[in-house]
Amino acid sequence: MNGKVYAQVYSMIRTFPEGLIDALNYFSKVGYDGVELVGSNTDGLTVDAFIELLEQLHLKVAAVHSIGGVEDMNFARKLKVTSITTDCHPVTKTREEIQGICDNLNRMGKEYQDFGLKLVLHNHADEFDFISDMDEKVRIYEYLLTHTDPELLGFELDAGWAALTGIDIPKLIRSYPGRFPFIHVKECDRLAATPEDLEHFPKRIFHKDLPRDPVTGIPILTEEQKQDLYETRNWNKALGKGIIDWAEVVKAAEEQGCQAYISEREYYHYDGSDGTASCCVKLDYDYMRRIIG
Repeated sequence: MNGKVYAQVYSMIRTFPEGLIDALNYFSKVGYDGVELVGSNTDGLTVDAFIELLEQLHLKVAAVHSIGGVEDMNFARKLKVTSITTDCHPVTKTREEIQGICDNLNRMGKEYQDFGLKLVLHNHADEFDFISDMDEKVRIYEYLLTHTDPELLGFELDAGWAALTGIDIPKLIRSYPGRFPFIHVKECDRLAATPEDLEHFPKRIFHKDLPRDPVTGIPILTEEQKQDLYETRNWNKALGKGIIDWAEVVKAAEEQGCQAYISEREYYHYDGSDGTASCCVKLDYDYMRRIIG
């Protein structure tokens, strides 16, 4: 399993473009085999210089998250990346809406396939809710797995968000062999107590009256709202100190050909950490290397 310990750069810099070069240098210093990038951000470097930096740091790129358009796809191809990760946040839960998401994912998957890329779906907790208008209880995530084309869509299973919903992760992986090229390694120390606990974008924070950046359209949060959002992630504690049986998850993932285990951290303050991203990135790496090899 050597060569499979990766990190999502979000863990260090969130969605800010600045600081990516420093983050990559730190991941390399810690010992990570590679990273998952966010968008076509190169922190000001040319693409060629960025590729040279990755080579110097001995960091492979497992996937790029959230890109679109010909220019971005050419960026991924130049990095020799074969997988593009995306996500979806179902607003309503009807079968018609979820089927529409499946159809759109298949369409997107075909577009990426034409560029030599594989589309891979990243989950949060939303996808583990049940479809609202079906007689039998069917989770949205299972519907997505069974109504999308395996040739066009893979799945990047975020274990932390899945565990928060009470999912048996090894059983899920084994039930759909070959669909999970990536596992996001993220600890969870409890089950959600209320539906609000499962909201990736809590409604009390992300409401319709939020001001938005005029260029990007991204909601502008106050410092208090940012802290509130951060605290909603405090179920993400130290790896191995929660409710996930990582040895069994890795066993199941290896049985079906997992390509990379990607650490992503939502929260930094827990026993054993000094509360910084860099400390948590190192602790996550040490645990992953012990359990994965």
